[in-house]
Amino acid sequence: MKLLAASLSSLLVTTASAFRTAGLPQKILPCHHYHHHPSRISTTILKGSYLDDLSNAPSAQSRASTTAASTSPTTTTTTGTQMNLDVADLLSNSVIATAKRNNFPPIVVSVLDKQANMLVQKRMDGDVHVAFPDFSYAKAYTCVALDVSSREFRDKYTTQNDASKIAQLNSMMSISQGKMAAFPGGILLRNEENVVIGAVGVSGAAGDEDEYAALRGVWDSGLGLSTWPAEHSCTTALD
Repeated sequence: MKLLAASLSSLLVTTASAFRTAGLPQKILPCHHYHHHPSRISTTILKGSYLDDLSNAPSAQSRASTTAASTSPTTTTTTGTQMNLDVADLLSNSVIATAKRNNFPPIVVSVLDKQANMLVQKRMDGDVHVAFPDFSYAKAYTCVALDVSSREFRDKYTTQNDASKIAQLNSMMSISQGKMAAFPGGILLRNEENVVIGAVGVSGAAGDEDEYAALRGVWDSGLGLSTWPAEHSCTTALD
């Protein structure tokens, strides 16, 4: 035991000398403390040591939380009208009411969101051709695919009677596997922030009447949406 005590004493003297050389404060427990408790050999450092900062360092979990917070994406809040099932249902009912009020033939109306998903498709009672549901969808699809009305899509490629443009028009419709239509009745919808939210397509009456029913139905809905085209070309409307 005397030999062990002497060795410990020598070790502590050497450690204290090293701390004095480094300029660090130290407090060495008395040697007799270790004599009675040889298993508790330790060196106690007073407050102010460089080791103090280690105990205050953030944990890996807190660092990860801080990093996640600083890199988390910001979200943009949109206040304008967005297309949903309720909006689509309201628009389709308003379009059908317009067709009835103006004594148009029975129509089919399709309402799509900006990803061309069909939210609502309705047909009026009466003799409705089997192709009209597909036509109304294609008209609306053209609008959200190209950001134009289906009338404008037709006029852009046919007005000048240029064979190459007409060929391009036919190719585009073929490539889309018949999803696009180059005749009036499809209108583009924008909300109060001028953001495209979807489209309405109507088929069953004359082309100008289809387009009028779609336009007037949106205007009368009270949703504050803007349409493209902004004006109608119908001469048979009774409103």
